[in-house]
Amino acid sequence: MSNQADLNFQQNENIFRTLIEETSTPVGLYVGAEMKIKVANKAIIKAFGKGDDVIDKLYFDLLPELKNQAIFGILNNVYQTGEAYEQNEALINIVVNNELQLFYYNYSFKPLKDSNGHVWGILNTAADVTELVLTRLKLKESEERKQFTLQAAELGTWDLYPPKQIVIWDERCKELCGYAKDEEVHYDGLLKYLHPDDEDRLKQAVQNAFNWETGGNYDITFRVIDHTGNIKYWTRCKGKAYFDHNNELWRFAGTVQDVTRELQDKLEQQKLIALIENTGDVIAVGGMDAAVTYINKAGYTMLGIDSEKEALRPGIEYFYANDIQQVMDELIPAVQQKGAWNGELHYRHFKTGEPIPVYLNAFRIDDPLTGEPIGMASIARDLRPEKAAHNEQYKLLTLIDHSSDFVSLSDLEGNVSYVNAAGRIMLGIKSHEELQTHNSQYIIPSEISKLTGKISKALQKDGKWSGEINYRHFETGEPIPVFDTTMLVYDTTTGKPQGRATIARDLRREVADKKALTDSEHLLKSITNASPTALWMSDATGEMIYVNQTWIEWTGMSYEEHMGNGWTKAILPEDRPKAGEKLISDIASRSPYEVDFRLMRKDGEIRWCVATGNPQFNQDGVFTGYVGSCIDITDKTNAEMQLILKNRELNDQIKQFEFVTNFVPVQLWTAQTDGQLDYVNKTAVDFFGMPPREVVGPEWFTRVHPDDQAGCIAAWTNSLKTGEVYQYEFRLMDKNGVYKWHLARALPFILDDKIIKWFGTNTDIDEQKQLQRQKDDFLGIASHELKTPVTSIKAYAQVLGAMLTKEGEHKKAEMVIRMDAQVNRLTNLIGDLLDVTKINSGRLQFNKTWFNFNLAIKETIDDLQHTTQKHTLIENFTETGNIYSDKDRISQVITNLITNAIKYSPHTDKIIISTRLEENEAIVCVQDFGIGIPDDKKDRVFEQFYRVSGNKQHTFPGLGLGLYISSEIIKREGGRMWVNSVEGKGSTFCFALPVDISKI
Repeated sequence: MSNQADLNFQQNENIFRTLIEETSTPVGLYVGAEMKIKVANKAIIKAFGKGDDVIDKLYFDLLPELKNQAIFGILNNVYQTGEAYEQNEALINIVVNNELQLFYYNYSFKPLKDSNGHVWGILNTAADVTELVLTRLKLKESEERKQFTLQAAELGTWDLYPPKQIVIWDERCKELCGYAKDEEVHYDGLLKYLHPDDEDRLKQAVQNAFNWETGGNYDITFRVIDHTGNIKYWTRCKGKAYFDHNNELWRFAGTVQDVTRELQDKLEQQKLIALIENTGDVIAVGGMDAAVTYINKAGYTMLGIDSEKEALRPGIEYFYANDIQQVMDELIPAVQQKGAWNGELHYRHFKTGEPIPVYLNAFRIDDPLTGEPIGMASIARDLRPEKAAHNEQYKLLTLIDHSSDFVSLSDLEGNVSYVNAAGRIMLGIKSHEELQTHNSQYIIPSEISKLTGKISKALQKDGKWSGEINYRHFETGEPIPVFDTTMLVYDTTTGKPQGRATIARDLRREVADKKALTDSEHLLKSITNASPTALWMSDATGEMIYVNQTWIEWTGMSYEEHMGNGWTKAILPEDRPKAGEKLISDIASRSPYEVDFRLMRKDGEIRWCVATGNPQFNQDGVFTGYVGSCIDITDKTNAEMQLILKNRELNDQIKQFEFVTNFVPVQLWTAQTDGQLDYVNKTAVDFFGMPPREVVGPEWFTRVHPDDQAGCIAAWTNSLKTGEVYQYEFRLMDKNGVYKWHLARALPFILDDKIIKWFGTNTDIDEQKQLQRQKDDFLGIASHELKTPVTSIKAYAQVLGAMLTKEGEHKKAEMVIRMDAQVNRLTNLIGDLLDVTKINSGRLQFNKTWFNFNLAIKETIDDLQHTTQKHTLIENFTETGNIYSDKDRISQVITNLITNAIKYSPHTDKIIISTRLEENEAIVCVQDFGIGIPDDKKDRVFEQFYRVSGNKQHTFPGLGLGLYISSEIIKREGGRMWVNSVEGKGSTFCFALPVDISKI
């Protein structure tokens, strides 16, 4: 440093030191071309991260890592040119605690000059904006995730500006509201495709939303029709109206979703429940442990059950004592392991204890998405009526069962109860259950009118009917002609009809014989007159003795004109010699005849034909003439040419498609409707390193990571069944044996309402997965490493505060206390980061014990009341009893909810904490009367790093992790968490935990 620089510094030293030391902004003064540090306040020393001893050290010796960064040249340039330099949000890497860390600074270098205008020093100011920049980047990432989520959920968005009648709809919204992609939407035509019956209801909902006093919320489900008036979609619109400071409507926006399938599924579910409740069989449902959770009305009646409490018990208790061992050893294991069991068992009557014989079909219920077992169900038929009649029928049925004719018994309504052995064989009936159906199922559909008309009337009038009718084979569906005799069976005591008996003789052999004769008689006529080919016959000399109608229609000549050699008159004169001479030559050698010639048709058109004939011989081997045909080959020739051209065009298109798809960086594939791949692009082939024929075969599936195979197949199978978009993340092994994460997505190509092909892609997302893991690892390591220095700082601050208080330096001691409070805040933030990393990695630990729920909450409230003088924490408790949970974690959740309520209600003075017991759940709610949460943000408050800000005058700091951590704790404790809020009026955060009633 020059003497002049030292002199200038000494002259202004006191002024500089006073200004710099009093400011909270990082400030440093560097003198001379070597940049010796002469003044540095605590803020900039902290930013250096090199310790307190920095004075008189050279700037770039203290911070050698900056020599290779842009700041080195900038600082020297300011000193050389005397021109100041400023930059905002500059990225600078500084070694702190022996670790190179990333920072963002707003900084300036201002030259200090002597009276001669020479630069003798540089004043450096800086502001650390790292947290601000990183937060903005996170917000940008969060917005991108939101847009991706909206697209993945297949939601449409709409935005209306009613005062200006402006409409902004995305393509999905237009589609769900009935508009074509290229159709223009006008404000006055928004209801163009609305079902007329929903119009008044929708208009009323809009009017309610446009009233600012209602809060502007809008939620309605309505029908969308096509141009013919048919219902196209059921859609649900959710949105909100926005008002200015004068409560004038200026914007109306929201989302639209297709809920057609949801409503249809709900309707089908209601039908199914009604069917189950009204069936005569006993239907029961239970868990995988065979405990009954539901039984229908028939079960209550048959078993003498009076209440639901009595019915909901272990399933084993439903069975008669003698069958219990079989149920435990055979039925339950079969259902759990193989999925089904059926057979005869005995229920017990709950009141009398008597055994009730039933035929039981028990089966396992699997989750349709995961395939995991979720329950068991059974259908039981009361066998008592059947067993009562069995003994009386046995002898008669034994006799009938040995009959060679079909014999069946049914009730008066035609419900079949018995078919003999010959009948079961004739109709392909495999089981007793299969034959127990209505007699209309035994005949082909076209004969049902005869059954309900002629046969029924004859039975009513005469008690008997006989005639021919066609039965139906149960497996093949083929018709079986029979001669059927059906008669009423009367009660011998009352003389009233009790049912029907049927005897049927199989007529297939007789019908086959008749058909063979008929076919033989009409064979020539069928072949000739119905054939589009001209047919002919000649005698041994080659003269024509027969032509069919097709030949006559071609030539326009009469049948008689063709006889002999007359047929050659239709051939062009120049081709006649060839046709005649070839026939004479082949007759002499007894060879097959074949010749082509041109034929003059009756309309004057000339057609190319090929005539062929096969030589015929009688039983003695004597040649009798030819039987032949004449085929018009003109169209065939033209068609073959067209086919060649079409094939060339198709091949060109295929080559163009493959050329384009081979440039796509993602793996592109197509699949048939059965899920079998039939094409992959070059990117896929290069990734797998296999020939294309192996990639499109089943071999590719072996490249999916074993842990991902089951879920991949389940998702693909579901899409193939439902036609829904296929999307799944799994790991694929590349040609080097390395597994990489991919996102697979496929859409069905639909033509005429039918899926004809699937088009899909596999996108490499491995880098994104790696970055996510790196982020979680970084947060965990960083927060863990911060705990030790922060704990030391807190201890030093407490000791320093005590020393200053003892020395009477109360003002300084108060500043140390404030510093300690900020250290506490930093400790809480570090704790939140540690909890998040534990949650994401599945390492969050819980120490569960039994404790009194209300008492634990009260202890937390008492501790928090000391932290606020403005707010009163009001307890509104009802008895909740004991819960089995982690007491400290529950206290952490309560603390977070109450501190949030205090933070977000700065202008109110009370917070209400209430508890109640409801449906085996202990529920706690924290209610504030603060700023509230907008409707469009309520669903996001439990996300990582999401924060709800106030108005322009207030912002609420934090990382946005508290509610996310709280929500995850409650979920892992088997509970649930939710929020109810009205913007401007406050919020109520609640959570519920399961309670054991017996412990209350």
